[in-house]
This record gives sequence, C-alpha cells and structure tokens, in this order.
Amino acid sequence: MRFCHSLLAAVFFATALLATPPAIAQSTDVTERTPLNGPVIQRIRERQALTIAYHPNMAPFSLLGDDGQPTGYTVDLCKIIASQLVTQLDLKLMDVRWVKTNTRSRFDVIASGDADLECSATSNTLDRQRHFGFSLTTFIQGATFAVRSDTDLEKLDHLTAKKIAVVRNSTTSKLLKQAVAANQLQATLVEVKSFEAAANLLASKDVDAVAGDRLVMFDQLVRSKLGTRFRLLPQDFAPEYYAVMMAPNDPDFRWAVNATLSRTFRTPVIGELFQRWFGSLNQPGQLMEALYFTQAYPE
Repeated sequence: MRFCHSLLAAVFFATALLATPPAIAQSTDVTERTPLNGPVIQRIRERQALTIAYHPNMAPFSLLGDDGQPTGYTVDLCKIIASQLVTQLDLKLMDVRWVKTNTRSRFDVIASGDADLECSATSNTLDRQRHFGFSLTTFIQGATFAVRSDTDLEKLDHLTAKKIAVVRNSTTSKLLKQAVAANQLQATLVEVKSFEAAANLLASKDVDAVAGDRLVMFDQLVRSKLGTRFRLLPQDFAPEYYAVMMAPNDPDFRWAVNATLSRTFRTPVIGELFQRWFGSLNQPGQLMEALYFTQAYPE
C-alpha cells in the first residue's frame, strides 16, 4: 500500500511539473523581498548593465550565431539569468554587454571585475573554487580522446607511450598531468593554445590523440569538417561539471543566479533548451534529468 501511495505521489508530482508554465516565477517569500547587495550587485547598479563573458568557440555551450550574436546552451541560460536580475535587483533598466574570451582570459575578466558572469563550458573544480564563485551545476559530461580514424586505437590503455595534445590551462590538461604524475597514464602531453591547433597536430600525425570534453570536441569536429578523419573513443576518463563562473565575494549575487537556475530547472524551459542544443541526443538522459531534479530546490 505504501508503494502505491508513493507511486501516486510521484505521478501527481510529474503531472504538476509538466503543467508548470514556462515562465520563471519569482518567489514572494519575505527573504527575497530583502534588498540584495554586494560588490558585484553594486557594480551592476552603477553601470546599469550586466557584463557577460563567453568563449565564441565552445559550441554547443557558447558560440557566435549566424546573426553574429552570442548563443548556445550556457549563453541561453545566462540570458534567462539576466532577464530575472532586472526584477531581483529592482532595476528599471539593465543592459547586457558581452565580452569575448578564451580559455585563459575568461578567468582574468572575472578576477578583474571586467565581467560579472562567465557563460561558456567552464568546469567547476575544487581548486578553482578557492579563487572564483560558481553557480549550480548546469551540465555534466565526460572528457575523452579524439584519434585518427585510420588508427587501431580503441581504448584508453592503447594510448600508453603515445603523444596526446591538450589545450593549455584547461581542466582536461590538469587531469592529464595528474594522471601522468601518478603513473596512471604513461604518455607525452603536448599543450597547445586551441583545439584547432591540436586537431592540426593530429591530422599531421605529430600527435596520436587529442584530449578534451566529449561534446565540445564532437561539435568542433563536425563544424571543422574533420569528423570523417577523426573519431572519439567510447570511454570517458573523467567527468566535467560545468557551471556559470563569477566573483567569489558576493553571496547575494550568487544566490540570485542560483535562484533563477533552480526555478528554470523546475519548468519545461530547461527541456526546450536541451532539445535546442543537444537534440541529436534525443533526451537529457538519466544523469542530466537527475541533475535538474536534484537542483530544483523549493522556495
């Protein structure tokens, strides 16, 4: 009988969730009516603008659209955050400014205050948490390797004594260095400044593999028309937890960002975003569904 009650409750909850309108509702809780304040919020008020940093070559998470404007899964989430900040901060007007970055400068613009949010494919790690603030997790994926299609490399242990190219200052680079230092991976790492540079080394056979985030590499291979020459190994060697990056010293600002994300995770909007940018995957899958469900906090 208890199982039946639990099942009915689950069905009722799922029905209510699906019936929720796409609009991101604002809470009327007394704690939210308390004015938000902090250094980042004060900067936004003074500028009457939110400045968002993004990487233009991190599709499908952040890229330049056909109209020349920033777009992508994480960028679209940050556009929702921006729209809600106007109400959360009780602003009459707030511009949204966009700043292009790369794998290194994305940290610099947040540290200097030149940008308020960084919305690309940035991994949240314990080391980075010492210096930066991060939102709720927005996406989980694995890091893997791209190899030439004409090789017999099929598994991770086939990369022993091979040369692996990886983008400098990336989370993947740090993970690989740790693996090599611990003798978990016996390979030579070749650090480069971009995926394009790594792909060129792989095409010219100067390296045997390229390491990176699976979805980002897949998208870049397709866009560069190199998909037929390269393939991704089926195994992942490490998880990557993406989040929106911000300054670490403004808890009210982080709360405002997380409140919008959590409320978005409760509505069909997040499913629509997923389909728009990862439609080839058909549906979020159990891991991403669990991510959204467990971060859809009550008011």
